[in-house]
Amino acid sequence: MSVLTKVLVTLLTFLAVALSMLVVAAFAQQENWKASAEDWQQAAMAEQAKARQVAANAALEKSRYLDERRADAQAISELQVQLNDAQGQVGDLKRAARELENKLSVEQGQVTSTSEAIKLIQADLNREREFSAKLAGRNSELERGNIDLTDRVKELTTNVEMARAQVRALQQQIASAVDQGGGLTPATQIPGGTGIVEGGVPSVTAPAMAPASLPIRAEVTSVQDNLASISVGSADGVAHGMAFLIYRRSGEQGRPQYLGTLKITRVESNESAGLIEQSEGDIRPGDLARDEASFAMRG
Repeated sequence: MSVLTKVLVTLLTFLAVALSMLVVAAFAQQENWKASAEDWQQAAMAEQAKARQVAANAALEKSRYLDERRADAQAISELQVQLNDAQGQVGDLKRAARELENKLSVEQGQVTSTSEAIKLIQADLNREREFSAKLAGRNSELERGNIDLTDRVKELTTNVEMARAQVRALQQQIASAVDQGGGLTPATQIPGGTGIVEGGVPSVTAPAMAPASLPIRAEVTSVQDNLASISVGSADGVAHGMAFLIYRRSGEQGRPQYLGTLKITRVESNESAGLIEQSEGDIRPGDLARDEASFAMRG
């Protein structure tokens, strides 16, 4: 119960008692003062009962107020604990945020350094690519030159072999003529050459070399199992038993890929066919072919 409530209750009690005394004094002068006094006494007792009831209610209110104060104090204490915990968590979060900011700054510096390094590497890579492109172009030129030289060497080798064969044939003719005629005059001319026989021993100078045959190029027109047809025939110089090397280019300037050898078994005017030998790849229409005698791995 609050102090104000106590004061109010006390004042009411005194006022009730004073009022009773005044009433009693007033009615004492009257003829029925005793009855009036009794009435006033009963009224005073009723007022006292009311005052006690008010005091009891005030006590109950005070008790309820104190309970509420204790509950509020306990709730405030719990909230204070929660506030302290929350403040601690906020402090931890702030420290973690500062650490993350520091790490972010370090990582941003590393990213910047890495970006600069990547730019340098990219520049070096571009230079290397340009240099590789130049080397590739030079290598391609060297390869073409090498192919041309190889082709020329093969043609010259063929010419030399043909010349040697002619020389051997001439030597055999000379030997046969010597055996049959018992000798030749010192100024006897050798057919097909400029050699002179002296003392029965032929001296032979090789005739002029025949020009090398041109390569025969063709295209595969059809393939069935180990049989294939090409787009050239007898009109192009193809003969029975010739061998053609079949190849494929990987690109416009790519190196030829060897696929197999075609042995000619049937010859027509503009087409030939034969058996596929030494197959090393999937041969299909559109692949290229060239006679083996002049093949130098270029189209």
